[in-house]
Amino acid sequence: MRFELAFDKDIYNKQMDLLFDLAWKRKISYYKNSQYFGALLIFVGGVMICNRPNLFGFGLLILGLSNLLPFVYYYFKIKASYKKFDVAKIKEVEINNDFKNFVFDFTDKSLITSDGNHFRSIDWKDFKKYLIEEKNLILITKDYHPYILAEIEVGEENFQRIISFIEEKIKTT
Repeated sequence: MRFELAFDKDIYNKQMDLLFDLAWKRKISYYKNSQYFGALLIFVGGVMICNRPNLFGFGLLILGLSNLLPFVYYYFKIKASYKKFDVAKIKEVEINNDFKNFVFDFTDKSLITSDGNHFRSIDWKDFKKYLIEEKNLILITKDYHPYILAEIEVGEENFQRIISFIEEKIKTT
């Protein structure tokens, strides 16, 4: 199966946001919830120490800080990663606007992709897994390089054919 796709900035941005969410969303929600728990422990520990200094109050303060500090660390790390990711997205959009077509060729031996000057052939054994998220097929290689194909790009019928083909080629455990 061979598909020639035109570059669409909106589809590309949605796909990249989806990849970012897959990478960071679980960690963001975990540390967001731990932030509240850490703030509550710090507050209770602080109240206990103000009334009457004791070891339990100091323990709650330390436990609260141990919950709050990872949130602060990951908040700034994720924020910095998103800024870098956003800059890379903008550069990629500028580069890809010049290309007319992108080719995804699904053969029995490999996935062949071509975009302008770049040509890649990746054997099916080199793929680690595939995901279907929000009507997007995400193929992930063993070195964690993602390839994304949206249903809107190829049509619903072709998308279902591709998924059934991929299920045969990539065995996930």
